[in-house]
Amino acid sequence: MLQFLRGENFKQTIAQVKVEDGEEITKETATTAMRRAAHFFSALQASDGLLKMLLHWLVCSSTPFQVFCLYVTGHLDSVLPREYRKEILRYLYCHKNEDAGWDFHIEGHSTMFYITFSYICMRIIGVGLDGGKDNASARGRKWILDHGGVTFIPSWGKIWLSILGLFDWSGCNPMPQEFWFFPSFLPMHPGLCCSHLLNI
Repeated sequence: MLQFLRGENFKQTIAQVKVEDGEEITKETATTAMRRAAHFFSALQASDGLLKMLLHWLVCSSTPFQVFCLYVTGHLDSVLPREYRKEILRYLYCHKNEDAGWDFHIEGHSTMFYITFSYICMRIIGVGLDGGKDNASARGRKWILDHGGVTFIPSWGKIWLSILGLFDWSGCNPMPQEFWFFPSFLPMHPGLCCSHLLNI
C-alpha cells in the first residue's frame, strides 16, 4: 500500500488529530479526522473507482463475518436493509468461480472455508434453499457435500459454525487461550501468526 502511495506521490496535507484521554471530541475534531481519512483513501482509489488492495480484501474476505456478527447479535435487520443485502449478493454472484465456489480472493480456487461461509451468508440474508442467481445456493451446497461436507472446514471455520449454532462445539479443536498471554516477542504468539487468526 505504501509503495502505491509513493508511486502516486501522495502527501498527507491534513494534520493528524489527537484526542487525549478524557478530552471531549468536538464536531471540528471529528470532521478533520474524517477529511484526513477521506484524503488518504482517495489517494488509494484507482482510475476504475476501486480502492487498491485494501478495499477489495476487506469486502471479499470479511463480508460473511460481518453478516454473521450482525446475525448473532440480533442487529441484522436494523443494519442491513434490503438494498445492502442485494449488493452483498451481487458481489458474491459476480465473484463466484465456475465450479460454483468462492475463495478469499477472487483469483483463488474454491475452498471449503469460504464456500461454506458464502453459502451461509446467502442463506442468512434471504436466499432460499435452491435460490440465487444461476442457482447459486443449491450449487454451493452441492460443492460442499461433494467435497466431504463442513467437517473438512479448517478449525477456525468450525469455531464460527459453532458460534452460529450450526456445528457442535465438541468438533472444534481446542485452542488454549493462554497462548495470547505469551509475550509478543515470542515466535509462537498467535498475533504474529497470520491476520486471519484474529477473526476467531
